[in-house]
Amino acid sequence: MMKAAVVGASGVEIREVPKPTPGPTQVLVRVRASGLNRADLIMASGRAHGAHGGAGAILGLEFAGEVVETGAEVEGLKPGDRVMCSGTGGYAEYAVSDRGRVDPIPNGMDFEHAATLPVSLITLHNALITAGRLRAGESVLIQGASSGVGLMGLQIAKLMG
Repeated sequence: MMKAAVVGASGVEIREVPKPTPGPTQVLVRVRASGLNRADLIMASGRAHGAHGGAGAILGLEFAGEVVETGAEVEGLKPGDRVMCSGTGGYAEYAVSDRGRVDPIPNGMDFEHAATLPVSLITLHNALITAGRLRAGESVLIQGASSGVGLMGLQIAKLMG
């Protein structure tokens, strides 16, 4: 068992819940820090965010910690590795994430800073670089550059020149 922040009938509650076990393509992480996103606030109010949310849902869409266990099909990670993840259930002592949503924490970065990156970094990298095909010297307009996602877009655009 473990402690987790769970959506209850009258708001967020700290409860004892079963510790998750990773599936074949998942990673079990000992959570050391979690991020806070607008979607987390939406779910804390009792509403869903995509397929996740509602009564009984464990909150937390991004988190950082140490790998405890990997599924049989997971490659490139081992227990003790420091990682940052997106997924669900990060407001808990342990959480699982799909291998594709787990990245190593750069040397010198602490868990608290790493936990703020997975959602905004992946979202904006996809929007600007992968889908947007942004190249050095091009211009980009980032609306709402006051949230984590918008600020990450500014940083990526700046790095791209």
